[in-house]
Amino acid sequence: MGKLEGCVAWVTGGQRGLGAACVREFVAEGAECYVNYPTAAEAVEAAEFVEGVKAGRVYAAQADVTNEKQIADLVSRIIRDSKRLNILVNNAGVNTLRTWEDLDRESWDLTISVNLTGVFNCCKAVLPPMKQQNRGNIVNIASIAAFIGRGNADYIASKSALLGLTRSLARQYGKFGIRANAISPGFHNTEMVKRARAGAKENADEFIKATPLGFLPEPDSIGKAALFLASDDASFITGHNLVVDGGLTLR
Repeated sequence: MGKLEGCVAWVTGGQRGLGAACVREFVAEGAECYVNYPTAAEAVEAAEFVEGVKAGRVYAAQADVTNEKQIADLVSRIIRDSKRLNILVNNAGVNTLRTWEDLDRESWDLTISVNLTGVFNCCKAVLPPMKQQNRGNIVNIASIAAFIGRGNADYIASKSALLGLTRSLARQYGKFGIRANAISPGFHNTEMVKRARAGAKENADEFIKATPLGFLPEPDSIGKAALFLASDDASFITGHNLVVDGGLTLR
């Protein structure tokens, strides 16, 4: 029997990158998973992902994390169709890759609305059913950018705030059997990192050489970390930030 047998999980932006890795790990351990995508243009990609993982165990729906009503409607659908919601992984995120000089208000607002307000919207929507169940797990995908201060200001600010939001959830909702933890990934072999490396003005492999373990991992390492935090293996862990960076922040 899998570690998540009988559980229903929702992974925001779960059709690609780190989110897709979480979905694959969860399904392999017996969970039923929902993923959402923000625009109709991504429907085909989401459908192909669902078919490629495990049709009948993974479901995709259009819902923008920045749209409070769309998110509330999606949670209502999950509860209606699956009768419960055990796990939320807040993975959806954007990175404008703009420097301080290039960062404008529009880019700042986009990053904060997706990376922080979007997480707020999703947490607000799942807390009532999780309280009713007297059980739930929230895993927020943060970033080591919050510690090393390297990167663009909007992204760093959003991920730093996300750690505080996680601690607030853990402290206030533990009495309802709800755990909240964060994962701060280092650099992984995702499309976002590939774009960052392609646009780097310095040696694109510098951060790999600076990592004590010395390689660029695939996204499944984050999927396994999320599985651990979402499962009963971490039943007494809440308010924690799990850094998965190959030792990069040791610098």
